[in-house]
Amino acid sequence: METYRWHESRKNLFKAEKSTLKEGLEGIFELSSLEEKNGRIVVSGRLEFDENKYQTLRIVFPTKYPAAPPKVLPIDNGNVKHFNKGNQYQDGAMCLMRTADWNSKTHNVGRVLKRSQKWLSSVHSEEGFSPDEIVDEATAPLKQVGQVLLPEDFNFPSYARTGKFVLTQFKPNYYILETNVLQDKTFGLQVGQEVFKWYKFDNGITFKNLFESSNGKKLFKILKNNFGEDFNQGAIPNIGLYLPDDPNPWHFFKTARNQRGVQLNYLLCRNIDRELYHRTKDLFDDQILKDKKVTVIGIGAIGSEVSRSLARNGVGNFDLIDKDTFEIGNSVRHAADLFYIGEPKVQVGKRLILRSNPNINVNCYHVNVLDDDGLLEKSLSSSDLCLVLTAEDSVDYMINDLYTPQFDIPFIFGRVSQGGFSGSIQVVKYQETPCLRCLANQNLDTLPKPDGEFELNELSPEYGSCSSPPLPGSEIDTKEIALQASRIALQELLSEEESTYPSSNGNQYYWHGPMGSKEMKPFKWEITNHELDAECNICSTQE
Repeated sequence: METYRWHESRKNLFKAEKSTLKEGLEGIFELSSLEEKNGRIVVSGRLEFDENKYQTLRIVFPTKYPAAPPKVLPIDNGNVKHFNKGNQYQDGAMCLMRTADWNSKTHNVGRVLKRSQKWLSSVHSEEGFSPDEIVDEATAPLKQVGQVLLPEDFNFPSYARTGKFVLTQFKPNYYILETNVLQDKTFGLQVGQEVFKWYKFDNGITFKNLFESSNGKKLFKILKNNFGEDFNQGAIPNIGLYLPDDPNPWHFFKTARNQRGVQLNYLLCRNIDRELYHRTKDLFDDQILKDKKVTVIGIGAIGSEVSRSLARNGVGNFDLIDKDTFEIGNSVRHAADLFYIGEPKVQVGKRLILRSNPNINVNCYHVNVLDDDGLLEKSLSSSDLCLVLTAEDSVDYMINDLYTPQFDIPFIFGRVSQGGFSGSIQVVKYQETPCLRCLANQNLDTLPKPDGEFELNELSPEYGSCSSPPLPGSEIDTKEIALQASRIALQELLSEEESTYPSSNGNQYYWHGPMGSKEMKPFKWEITNHELDAECNICSTQE
């Protein structure tokens, strides 16, 4: 919404707010300017807090005001001031209240100024912010230029007070700890590696009471007093601080000498294992799923999406099996893109998984599952679930006939029709649900037929590729099958666990895609529970 529309549509509100600002709200605020800036209304002025203390503020009204509160930034000599005491966003905006505390019908700029007074009093006090003033955001203690990713928590030897990390920089100012911690490299493209010297402080010391700014002299004085380090001479290392009693114990600094002395650039530290599944843990317990193992056969359009989706929701162990190499045409509906051309699909799938969570265990087998020498049997013997996503009848029925009777785990078979107009997912649990032979005997293994005539051109083999001619179909349709297969896989993995996620209510899923079918409208899932076939020579209990 443009600023002038903000004026016209809410001119009475704007008039009232401007009057409040000009009158100074009982003499506590002195307005210095009110202007339009970058499509927004921006106010500058001086706010009094405590007694005879003042702070220049910049107040930015969003175009959707009053649906959202104004942003307030403390200003010092024309620049945004960072107090480095928390409760302040990275751009310098003051965390004044929780979003839910703002009432667009009754609150106005006066409430914002009153909250700003309280905020300023707290930030200048020795005690800092009280618990009721801390908002939902967990802000960094200093303005950051990048981040350091730690895969998981790890314990120091009891005697260790200092040491070195070799951190891998995967993009400018963003690092991950891989060396001696991870089995595999997380990111294929790496900028380089840098050494950080770390120091472990005693209990009871927090970043907040250690120092208030990223001042090089202050930090080096602390290191000299606590560890006897003298950085007045020679090279200055990059530095890591470990503070065991801090809410976030690790803090990293990149160092550089300049004309003014030493420049410290703060790198925020994040813990992948503790933070990654924060948004999904109440649905999918990652502590349960990280011990589960899934075998995925076929890492194409569906298999790549399914394996990456399961990794993102917490599954911790994978065996990937596929004979093909990633080609240019794969990129239009695969989870990967053109960057991965020429790599075995299993390696591509592994990299997608590890980029979702580097702590996951992934085994890759670039083989034809029809030619394996005991590989599949070994994989299934330690798996909790098998996904068969090759869309090849020879593979599907070989696994159905030989392995579903042998292993007491769910098998999920998924496929898509030519053009991606329909699809199916079959959950096979030996002698509990119909196997593929049961469905074939009852003519229930056919895909829904689209409601309408269509003709697809025969596709020729791709230039330079030894793979068979691909089937036509769009990513927007194959992804629907992958999404549902992922959801069903999680339901099966959690079926015998205490979980808040709903249980599966069917074993056969038929997708009536963009054209629909004679039985169902477009974009509908048909979920059924067929019976076992008494004449099936695979799962029949009759002798």
